[in-house]
Amino acid sequence: FYAMRLFHATKKRKIVSWSVSIGVGLIVAAVKRFPYPWRNIVDAGVIVGLSWGSLSIAIEWFKAIVLGIETKMDPALPTSNE
Repeated sequence: FYAMRLFHATKKRKIVSWSVSIGVGLIVAAVKRFPYPWRNIVDAGVIVGLSWGSLSIAIEWFKAIVLGIETKMDPALPTSNE
């Protein structure tokens, strides 16, 4: 649920997160019905997208852990009330 931003989420954020999740499920169900070669083309696009995301995470990890460069990304965590 953390990855979906449901912890400490506002009502609007929860609606958006669940809508995206349901939308992805509907797209997957639709793509499963595509004929050859269209399904293979979509699958190739998914592979490219996942590879691109994995590479970007690996690069950020390398910069943070190996080179010691702090990331400028906001983790979007709630502020502590303590």
